[in-house]
Amino acid sequence: MSFCSKCGAKLPEEANYCPKCRARTKKGIEAGVSISTEELKEAFAKIGKELEKAFSTAAEEIEKAFKTARENIKQPTSKEKIACTNCGEKNPKDSNFCRKCGKRLE
Repeated sequence: MSFCSKCGAKLPEEANYCPKCRARTKKGIEAGVSISTEELKEAFAKIGKELEKAFSTAAEEIEKAFKTARENIKQPTSKEKIACTNCGEKNPKDSNFCRKCGKRLE
């Protein structure tokens, strides 16, 4: 005794398709019988829904990433200072010479 993997209906031993929902049976798959057009339509509809969910999720994640990137771009650059090895004065990061003693910054 076998049952349909899609709807659970009891299947006759010689059935290639389920008499209730038209799904191919294990015997039908093994025999290589063609897939019904209804089965193909259902499969494509299911795939379409899954793709729609995946693209929607991807779009949300991309939007979040762009928002984060926009926020990070707006933040001020680092205010790290360079300490002069001669006098200890804290100079702006892009300085080449100490603003207090004039020594070259390394």
